Amino acid sequence: MSDKVRQNAQSVAAAALIAAPTLIYVAALLFDPARTLVLWERATPPALPLLLLAAGLVIHAAVSLMILAHLPARLSRRQTAGVLTYVVLAGLALQTAATHIVEPFPLRGLAFRQYSDFTGGYFTVGARVDDLGAWLGRFAQEMESYNVHAERHPPGLPMIFWVGVQVMRGFPALAEALAPTLRPLACFDLRASALDDAQIAAGLFGIVVETALAWLAPVLLFFYVRRVADDRAAATAALLYPMVPGALMWASQWNRGFGVFILAGLMLVERLVASPTRARSMAYAVGLGLVLSAAVMMSFGNVPIIMACGLYALVRIWQIDRFRALPARALQGITVLAGFAMPWAALILPTGFDLPATYRTAMRIHLALERDYWPFVVWHPWDLFTFAGLPLAAIALLMTWRRAPALTFAWVATIAAQSLLHVARGETGRVWMYFAPIIVALAGVWIAQRSAANAPSGARPVSWLHVVVTALMVIQATTHIALLRVIGYGADPITVPNATLPADLIPTEIRFEPNGEARLLGYTMPSKLTPGQSATLDLYWKLDSDSPLPIARKVFVHVADTPKDEYRIVNQDGRPANWTLPTTCWLPGQVIHDPHHFTVAPDARPGEYVVLIGLYDEFTGERAFVHTAQIAVANAVALPTKLKIVSSHLE
Repeated sequence: MSDKVRQNAQSVAAAALIAAPTLIYVAALLFDPARTLVLWERATPPALPLLLLAAGLVIHAAVSLMILAHLPARLSRRQTAGVLTYVVLAGLALQTAATHIVEPFPLRGLAFRQYSDFTGGYFTVGARVDDLGAWLGRFAQEMESYNVHAERHPPGLPMIFWVGVQVMRGFPALAEALAPTLRPLACFDLRASALDDAQIAAGLFGIVVETALAWLAPVLLFFYVRRVADDRAAATAALLYPMVPGALMWASQWNRGFGVFILAGLMLVERLVASPTRARSMAYAVGLGLVLSAAVMMSFGNVPIIMACGLYALVRIWQIDRFRALPARALQGITVLAGFAMPWAALILPTGFDLPATYRTAMRIHLALERDYWPFVVWHPWDLFTFAGLPLAAIALLMTWRRAPALTFAWVATIAAQSLLHVARGETGRVWMYFAPIIVALAGVWIAQRSAANAPSGARPVSWLHVVVTALMVIQATTHIALLRVIGYGADPITVPNATLPADLIPTEIRFEPNGEARLLGYTMPSKLTPGQSATLDLYWKLDSDSPLPIARKVFVHVADTPKDEYRIVNQDGRPANWTLPTTCWLPGQVIHDPHHFTVAPDARPGEYVVLIGLYDEFTGERAFVHTAQIAVANAVALPTKLKIVSSHLE
């Protein structure tokens, strides 16, 4: 068999290995209702946004291949700047198209996510910090009272919003100009009405920082790959990055930007291992420690970055000098530890910040997410592979051990350890996005070198194998982003249509709030149920006010024997509209459908019961004032009709 035939056979086999996981996964997304290979919930995408995303990915893929076909082996500074500028702009455009699938107005959606207290909570916590030192001193004691993710992480991310407030306080005119536009978008921060203009504008600062981190990743990716391979491999990796599903999905999720830390760490490791005895290496060692410290300060979930960089360093040192300069290497390691400790010391010593207690609290809350061990040993890496792009993950897992053994070993061993130790529980693909740049880097090196090896003499090295990988990425990214839904944070009020009142509506004149702003137009509910039976009470609200309600209210539904609510057979509460539309987001004149699903107590006695409803402050528990009602006790209103409970054998 000739060398050419053998190379072609190897290329076909490689293409089959790369394509198989992607095609299986796409088929599972499209045709498997049991979600056997899909961890997340699915939804049907709107047609036009899906077409925009698909067209954008196809155009980017074609442009990327054209760029690579015309780039020289070594890029000038101008060419480098051109490639990286294109990558960042293409990434932002594709991110907007991906966001448009779930948000009719992507930029508004981005703001809602950043401000929302129940998709992150970092803004909600950080923008309210006045005395940073005092806040850090009590952080461990208060963190469990914070919102969603803020209660599971160190203070780094809320501190970004604190910094944003300080920046905006230096530009009061700018904050004042931004606040009228941003304040309505902050309605998902349920206490936003108490914030001043600078605090509100700090949300925009956070959006800018998060977006910059996310799209700085492919820039650092280029420079890292260029250092360990060549310019063509670097350009290949950078151009692949905007097709990574997890890099495009769910803008405002900080996990997308954490790849900056692992790339900066790997670049500094390369600097360290190349110069064990030079004085400059100490600066690199301190820098590496600072980078790793910053990563962990943002999220305890970034601790595996330390392991990946450490394993990478050990293999690279073995490759370079077989540990012959061990004393110098030990000094480098000690210096890295010193650099890592410095930011934490700056937090702990002046403020009394309790790092051990913070870590224990975060891990206790996180590890309360129970998942079966063995299924998730497989689920964790698989889910990460799908978010990073299965074609690229297949290359990085199976085909780069000889070409880049240090980097391949570092990421595979770290992923294996995290999965086997059962530390990560759920949300692997979204949370571990800092591994994606490594996967893309390895794929870029392999594709570039394989294309160059297979190219005829004098031809531009963009092979059919590169085209296949790019096409697979377009297919997977389109279906993955279109169909998967990970985070629900609420509905943009301007996209919520006025609810249509049903024909069987039971009208009321019930009003809440001091001036009767929250008006209950009516409701529908079954007239008869049995013990243990489930049903729905559909409420229809209207905001009779020229401005939004300033307080976030929950709606409660109680079914009891009398208006005094002494013997209760139903107790249900929640934010309006299935938790998607808090009262702070209601628009003047808007009619809101607010369903409440409940189950009658299984031991409920037969008889007639009153249905009590009311609104209460989500944070204080204080009930809203009843402005108008026929029967109200303790600010709970009895609906005009009663619910009859009958024995099941009489039904």
